[in-house]
Amino acid sequence: MSGEVDDIDGDIEESNDASIPVEEEEDEPLLDYSEIDEELDRIRERREGIKRPFFSGSEGKTLAFGLITAILFGAIVVLSSTGVVMADSIAIDQALSGTIVDPGIECEDRTGVAWLNIWVGEDHDMRVRLYNMGPENIVIHARLVAPIDENMGKNSIQEDPLVLNGTLNQTEIRLDTHDVADSEYTLVIKVYNTTGFNLTNDNQTALIGEKAALEKERQVRVKDIETGGILSLVGLSEGSVTKGIELLDEEARACWTVQSLGQWSIALMGAEWAGGRETAMLAGGSAGVPPWWMAFVSLFMSVVFLFIQYPLMYRLYHRDDDDLLSNEQTTRLIERTLESTCDELHIRYNSESTEIEVKDLIISIHACYENTDRSFEKRESVRARLLKDILSEFAVFGEMRSTELDVMTSQDRRGVHQSIREGLDSLEGPVEDYTSFFTDLNNYARIDDSIRDVVRGWFASNPLHHIKDNVTSDDFAVYLRVNYKPGNQLLSFFRNTYSYEDVQRELRHTIREKLGAMLGDRRIIVSAVSDVDTRADRVAAGRAEKLSVVEGDETVATEAFVAKQEGITGTLLQNEFVADILSSVEFIAHQNRNRIDRYGFFGLIVFVWIPFMASGVLVGAMLGLVARMRFETVLSACLLGGTAASITWAYTARGIIEVMERYHAEALLPVIIGLVVVMAMLHVRANKRHRQRELLKTRIASAKSAQLQMVSED
Repeated sequence: MSGEVDDIDGDIEESNDASIPVEEEEDEPLLDYSEIDEELDRIRERREGIKRPFFSGSEGKTLAFGLITAILFGAIVVLSSTGVVMADSIAIDQALSGTIVDPGIECEDRTGVAWLNIWVGEDHDMRVRLYNMGPENIVIHARLVAPIDENMGKNSIQEDPLVLNGTLNQTEIRLDTHDVADSEYTLVIKVYNTTGFNLTNDNQTALIGEKAALEKERQVRVKDIETGGILSLVGLSEGSVTKGIELLDEEARACWTVQSLGQWSIALMGAEWAGGRETAMLAGGSAGVPPWWMAFVSLFMSVVFLFIQYPLMYRLYHRDDDDLLSNEQTTRLIERTLESTCDELHIRYNSESTEIEVKDLIISIHACYENTDRSFEKRESVRARLLKDILSEFAVFGEMRSTELDVMTSQDRRGVHQSIREGLDSLEGPVEDYTSFFTDLNNYARIDDSIRDVVRGWFASNPLHHIKDNVTSDDFAVYLRVNYKPGNQLLSFFRNTYSYEDVQRELRHTIREKLGAMLGDRRIIVSAVSDVDTRADRVAAGRAEKLSVVEGDETVATEAFVAKQEGITGTLLQNEFVADILSSVEFIAHQNRNRIDRYGFFGLIVFVWIPFMASGVLVGAMLGLVARMRFETVLSACLLGGTAASITWAYTARGIIEVMERYHAEALLPVIIGLVVVMAMLHVRANKRHRQRELLKTRIASAKSAQLQMVSED
């Protein structure tokens, strides 16, 4: 018996003597706990009685519309990009080209006919690409025709020196103008069918007298061009001069096929996911994607996000005015939960040394307790149980703030194990009759051995692997602590459906069933711990988050938990990926709440509209939630702002690119798009750091105070 107690006692963490003093505020009024408890009970009764269908209310109908919209949009993207429907049709682009949604020159129908695309490349050279012809037996010939010289009285013809060997492939050439005099020219491109010709590099000029299969002219200018673009203008790089060529006239673009638009919709969505709406629009504008299609894709993405994620966020975060808890009510809810749980664990709750801090983004709890002679759990197990009960209460009351909990004991007592040891060690002086003592000791040992046999038999018949157990018994109860993990069978993770609570319940039932006569009226207290469970699993949290901030030479860290939301809402929003996004969105919303409180509906529209990072429809929706605006008001404001943003960027992207081309900075466009993506990623990381610092503000202040105190003592 003594050896077994030693083994258990050694497995228990040392308790901390120090208690945390609570500063008393003289002017703080005493709270009427009975009145607050009545209010909490009324709120609990009201919330537990609310059982609404999933698609009920304004948010439910909005969610249903969002799901239908998502299915419709997904079908459009899939069918168009794969070419299942109208793959080569240009009817849509042709019908909209030249209208109010696509101003400018009407697109040309070039399907099924040979045509030439002429553009200026990144190195300021002329590029020519042939479509719908060849590439067998095709030669592309280019020449520059100078304007009429009055002195010469005829055209001055200058062949490009690299026409004959400037071919990239059979259907694309690059025209080098380094040796061409600065002037305006007519660029003449001819495509010859060389079937029947035995051509070499020396006799290709014979084609000039033949009839061209395709011919095209463009007005161009050859001149010196300063490179370095905008960066050189602001002194960030050194500029240089190179000979280049630019187009002077404008021609109608080729009409886009349905399949091409569908494929670009996937690219636009990926760009918007990675770097925001601005990145997608610049990428699409540089490729000549029609603005109406860019606006359509961006707007549909906004609608899908807004009409699906916002109703789910509303279900997760929103509480009616009557259900909102004040700081005093939240504090009281935590206190009475701590009191109740401590009673169940046979420990004494120390309210005087407990600190509870309720803030906008986090609830910090520093709980203190004392062990009793009936205490059984280790400090970490006590913390897990307290957290679980607090989060369970928060789930009932709809409290979704992050919660951190530290626990400490205020003295060295180690509970039942120390009590039993001290009972054995306190036998002093002469004892005339040891019979009763050894009889009790033998009974305890027999009970402990029998319980171990039952425990190992139960694990042998279940898909769990028994690791170790510790058993202690006295006249009042038997205490079992067991460690286990899922069995080694294939796919044991999916086959094992036991939680630690199931294990505790089943073990209590089995021990009572098999050893009831031996145990009599003793209570059976079981503590089961899975070695593969995370703390979040043990406390049944919806989300766990590790918070860490480097402050000077020290790292301030803790772990925070959010109450678990049951049902589809919790499944969709409390997984690690989405929850991480929502936590950042929530932080940004709190940071900008003052603006929305000041400007209301129109301020929210402008916030979603402005082309800055972290100002999209999701952040706007969270802002509305934080500001407690009506559901319909937030939905309308975000929809208007998102629509305005999509249209603004879609119809200005091409203009931005033209300005860049004017300053010869078009080569920097991929760099700018990459910078936007990198800046978006850095912005997300910075927000995450700022959020963690805000959540740990109290701990950071405590760490600084401790450092100052150490310095002053030195």
